[in-house]
Amino acid sequence: MNSIYHELDFGITCIDTQHMRDDFVAAYLIEDNGRIAFIDTGCYLSIPMLLGTLDAKNIPRENVDYIILTHIHLDHAGGAGELIKHLPNAKVFVHEYGANHLIDPSKLRAGVIGVYGELFFKQFLGDLIPIAEDKIIIAKGNDEIRLGNRILKFIDTPGHARHHICIWDEKSQGIFSGDTLGVSYREFDTPQGELIFPPTTPIQFDPKTWKTTINQLMQLQPKYAYLTHFNRIEFTQKSADMLIKHIDGFVKIAEQAQHEKNRHKVIKADLLNYLLNIANKHGVTLLDEAQQIKLFKGDLEICAQGLGIWLDCP
Repeated sequence: MNSIYHELDFGITCIDTQHMRDDFVAAYLIEDNGRIAFIDTGCYLSIPMLLGTLDAKNIPRENVDYIILTHIHLDHAGGAGELIKHLPNAKVFVHEYGANHLIDPSKLRAGVIGVYGELFFKQFLGDLIPIAEDKIIIAKGNDEIRLGNRILKFIDTPGHARHHICIWDEKSQGIFSGDTLGVSYREFDTPQGELIFPPTTPIQFDPKTWKTTINQLMQLQPKYAYLTHFNRIEFTQKSADMLIKHIDGFVKIAEQAQHEKNRHKVIKADLLNYLLNIANKHGVTLLDEAQQIKLFKGDLEICAQGLGIWLDCP
């Protein structure tokens, strides 16, 4: 399979995992002094894209030291068990709350099938392969690891999920942010900059904690955010303020619909209207409304589900 990837600077490559559509889910490859790390993996079906990138860049698989998972949602970590089978020297770093689900992914599998059905699981995610316990290392907040001549620092970042970490890369002054610094699709870029909004995915959305996390990350004064959805963006205080504003906007939608008879349907419709409105205010003109709806559609269902669970278990 031909890999699709974007060469960035600082020895960083953004790999399009080809999950669901183009430019939707990224994994990152970091190279330093001949040593390699992957940050996030995409799902099981994405692993040929990651291995193909190694082959295209003539990187021996023995040179990969780390697979670092920002969190264990399957679009970020579902392929880790399959990937490590091909990397004889690699270890997997994950938050302590996610480790047991990598060793025994049966609950993750059942949860996804319960929400989306077995057909979706097989067609779009493929499989979940357990990881041997001796291949897993707990990534604790403020821990540092060396990759070649660079230091990567783990930061505990709850809010999107309790099992979320971000990775601070001093060399690039960037944060590998998973979902913590939001979602931003390149099709919505305008002269005003990037449009950023929050993925309020089930089941651990916590808006108050998330906003605290964002403010703490901004104390690092990052230059970049390496987003899973999608690619690197410059990340400024303006970016952080936009994300916090839209977390509040999503919460308001959920609270207003709390007692509606068809609550999920109402939240989903109101979220779409909200996203179309902020895209219009952001000056998005290259996409018509139908195209915007198509791009937003992949986030609406899980965002609405996450808000509903938060309402029931605040």
